Amino acid sequence: MERIILRDGRVAEFRELRNDREDRALLKELFGHVSADSLYYRFFQVVHEVSDAFIDSLLRNSDENNRSLLCMAGDRAMGIGTYNRMDDERAEVAFLVDDRMQGKGIGTLLLEHLAEIAWRRGFKRFDADVLTGNHRMIEVFKSSGFELESVQRSEVIHMTLPLAQTERNRALQDTREKLATAASLIPFFRPRTVAVVGASRDPKGVGHVVLRHILDGGFCGTVYPVNRSAQSVAAVQSYKSVSDIPEPVDLAVIVVPAEETPRVVDDCVQAAVRAVVITSVGFAERDREGAFSQQEITHRLRGGGCRLIGPNCMGLANAATDMRLNASFARQLPLTGNIAIASQSGALGIAILEYAGRVGLGVSSFASMGNKADVSGNDLLQYWEDDPDTGMILLYLESFGNPRKFSRIARRITRRKPIVAMKSARSALGATVSEARMTALPASDHVVGELFRRTGIIRVDTLHELFDVTALLAVGSMPKGRRIAIVTNTAGGAVMTVDALLKESLQLARPPIDLGFAASADDYRKVVSDLLRDPGVDAVMVIFMPIESCAEKAVSRAIVQALREAEVFARETEEDTASGKLVDTADGPRNAKQPDAVAIKPVMANYLSTGDDFVSFIDAGERRVPVYPFPEQAMRALAKVAGYAEYCRSPRGHVPDLSNIDCDRSRASVRESLALGSGWMSVEAAAEVLDAVGIRVDTGPWPTAAKTPLRAAVAVECDPLFGMVVGVSGYQGDRPGTEELFAVAESEAVGITPLTDRDCNDMVSRVLGADLDTLPSSVRGDLAELLQRLSRLAEEVYEITRVILPDIEVSELGCLIHNFAIAAGVR
Repeated sequence: MERIILRDGRVAEFRELRNDREDRALLKELFGHVSADSLYYRFFQVVHEVSDAFIDSLLRNSDENNRSLLCMAGDRAMGIGTYNRMDDERAEVAFLVDDRMQGKGIGTLLLEHLAEIAWRRGFKRFDADVLTGNHRMIEVFKSSGFELESVQRSEVIHMTLPLAQTERNRALQDTREKLATAASLIPFFRPRTVAVVGASRDPKGVGHVVLRHILDGGFCGTVYPVNRSAQSVAAVQSYKSVSDIPEPVDLAVIVVPAEETPRVVDDCVQAAVRAVVITSVGFAERDREGAFSQQEITHRLRGGGCRLIGPNCMGLANAATDMRLNASFARQLPLTGNIAIASQSGALGIAILEYAGRVGLGVSSFASMGNKADVSGNDLLQYWEDDPDTGMILLYLESFGNPRKFSRIARRITRRKPIVAMKSARSALGATVSEARMTALPASDHVVGELFRRTGIIRVDTLHELFDVTALLAVGSMPKGRRIAIVTNTAGGAVMTVDALLKESLQLARPPIDLGFAASADDYRKVVSDLLRDPGVDAVMVIFMPIESCAEKAVSRAIVQALREAEVFARETEEDTASGKLVDTADGPRNAKQPDAVAIKPVMANYLSTGDDFVSFIDAGERRVPVYPFPEQAMRALAKVAGYAEYCRSPRGHVPDLSNIDCDRSRASVRESLALGSGWMSVEAAAEVLDAVGIRVDTGPWPTAAKTPLRAAVAVECDPLFGMVVGVSGYQGDRPGTEELFAVAESEAVGITPLTDRDCNDMVSRVLGADLDTLPSSVRGDLAELLQRLSRLAEEVYEITRVILPDIEVSELGCLIHNFAIAAGVR
């Protein structure tokens, strides 16, 4: 079964129709419940009762050419979608949805899923006939995003939908999913009523602790303890079951042993609870029996339209002032702020929350995902994407459920909100330790790193680094470049900082300004103020070795004053911009209209004698200055943030339209080869596949390049977790001997299809590097276009499992492909 989320945020499941007695009964019940109008629109005539013969035909016709999908809510069918083969390229599609569930997006979701199944099986388009009065079904087709063609004949509209994915229909599908997912998570983060099931009178009991945390946190709604034997818990009236609670329950937090959880879940479904958090352990993280129990309770909750966080989690929290919900094991709510946190490890998640409070970082909301039986990191990202309380997202991940979806979501978010991610289980041994609670296959760390880079995610390796980077992002301004100015009263501190910034690929804007041990706080103020006005400086690092106990506070006040002076200068400059008036900068007069005349820049500090383990802040009103324990930490954090700023300034990528490309021809060649068996295709067939998408292979002598060509190797593979990935490397020397010598795991740059033009250009730049300067500018474009064509081939010819181009000459003559191989089969 596949989970789906309806337009109103409730969940349901899709599964294929089975030819058995159970599904016969489900169809009879579905057809019996729908209205006469719905039957008329489905069958184009008045139907009092759907015949057994038609039901039998649906049950029997489930093969490569015909498919039926049921939309299920528990044990009830809410709708059915079918397609039936018309010829080799076309299939007819039709739907029927229970009248009680119409308008919730079921028809649209059935169309999307059937289209993908049909396309993978070689069909190119759907045909459908719709009566003119069937307005809801007409809207389903029109809003689908497919390039619809329609012709009306009398009272019937004939519609044709090409099944190939385009950026438009993919974007519409993503938007629909985002809105539905966000709606489904509202009961978790903004419930009006919360039930704590398993709240005991024992103050040390975990249920009592969670209840007390909700009460002490100042929750703005109503909380109900559920205890089968107590009349009250923590002076709050208790109820024996969720069903006994006198008002609808939005969120139920289940804190009972694993063996009691199924009973409580059934009670929640009966009470129509919208969201459930299960903190209990003993499920998929423990053994097969636990995994089966987890699957069963998830299925029951979905049947009731209810979403689940957990099991094996430590709860959630919302620190917004109008909610104040602490349904977690965290001892107290953190400061209110704009940072959202999701953690796959409950204990680390709670630690991150507590550290955030310790260093003064404000939080909007927090979720411990646990086993991710239902709600995943992707779901949380889609909720936070448009959440007005969230401006930054922190992730602790051990595994991915759907990294391709993660990639699409992250690309949308990171342009507006930074995402900082710590991905553990990077080594084989670490993955083994984490495997017990993984709900997905372990991921290649090489591919994960490339995924983060291309989606603008800031990857960190430690919790220290997580807070170092977050503290700098929380300042509210990002560097416009990598030029760093250093002001210090100790030469040793400056030397350490210069070494660190060069190691992190930052640049020294000017020689460090050493004020000496006799420097006063006012000396710092003057120099920092000047540096903030200097158009050649992108960020300022202040190093101070306190001589007297009160000197540190004085320098902090001086930094704050310098920031305020810079802000005043920036406002005055904005006022002068329209007139083009000259403004004074550190380098002399400058036209205010000229770019970078002044900007509010990040300022960091290091007080060498503080002895603090974590970053702290100097409060400067709306802005703050992070103070790092060591200069190296500050430079590492700044390099991460500077890289993110560069990503945000770069053009948005798009999947380009390519000329001279015929994926239908490529697919026909692949399917013809598959008819003879899966595996490596013949050289002739592989050449035909590549030629159809505009990739020329070496079939004869080419002109000799004027300069010694560079060499590259490309691999396209089906990763069991990431789907189709493209890897490219540059090399020198002799050609590899066979196609087996190159794989994505060996690549210098990796991308997940579909590749954007920005992805391809970035991959080429990383592979060829400085060698690009020795070749005409067209060379980069030629290799980037080759990657784009291979990406398109991998996306649209589903039967391809591997493409290897182990020896490519790259010169002013283009890309000359010497060896090539293509494998076909089942992904």
